[in-house]
Amino acid sequence: MSPRGRNPSFDPVTPDSAAYAEVPAAILCASCGRVDCAGCVRVAAPQGATTPWESSSRPLFRRLWQTARMATVDGESFFADLGDGSVAAALWFAMACEFLAIGSLAVVFSLAAYLVAPAFIATLLADDSARRMLLVTFGAGVPLVASCMVAVHVLWAGGLELGLRFAGARAQARHCLRYALYSCGWDLVTSPFGFFAGCIEGGFDVATAELRAAVRIPRVATFAYVGRARGMPMVSARRALLVAGTLTGSVVLFCVGALGVTLVVAML
Repeated sequence: MSPRGRNPSFDPVTPDSAAYAEVPAAILCASCGRVDCAGCVRVAAPQGATTPWESSSRPLFRRLWQTARMATVDGESFFADLGDGSVAAALWFAMACEFLAIGSLAVVFSLAAYLVAPAFIATLLADDSARRMLLVTFGAGVPLVASCMVAVHVLWAGGLELGLRFAGARAQARHCLRYALYSCGWDLVTSPFGFFAGCIEGGFDVATAELRAAVRIPRVATFAYVGRARGMPMVSARRALLVAGTLTGSVVLFCVGALGVTLVVAML
């Protein structure tokens, strides 16, 4: 039959069929079982995804705090969708987070020491040499400890990347390093500075909720990064985390032991 003489009732494309064609069937992810899954089996994160910290259109502190909160409260989606970008920007973010976190801890400990032994602290502050020693200790100690914390995160990234490669993942060392550096936001949110900032921004209840989220987010965010951003099944992810934890723990214990031996030898 010619197209001109075809019966319209037998036309396979009808208004109803077109309407149904526009509504796709719900598809469950084979890995996580969620309908709204962003893609557990994808190999790499979106190339264009950036963090608030990497957006220069906002004030510096606002970018820092918003990124730290996103990495903590919305850490699962944050690290699952973490895109490629500047490692230097992530490093500056990590240093700023750790510096504020360690600095706020030092201030809290100093205030607590003054409340416990006010006479002793007052005597130390009255002595010029003791006061200079305290200033040097705080001035050099806070950046040193902050740098060590960042180094631990970098070491964790190296162990995780090694474990992922053993499991068959494609090499993405820069991307894994960005994940580890942005996870320093967890330390900022859980620090006295972060709790105080959370109280100012949202109140005591919001700050407390952020602390509760920070307790569970390391495991959730890490599995989200390994499973969704790197496309690894959970069995392989667990092996990679085991390699990362073993390597990081061994190096940290070795450094602590070496430091202890050095101090003992110096005191003899």
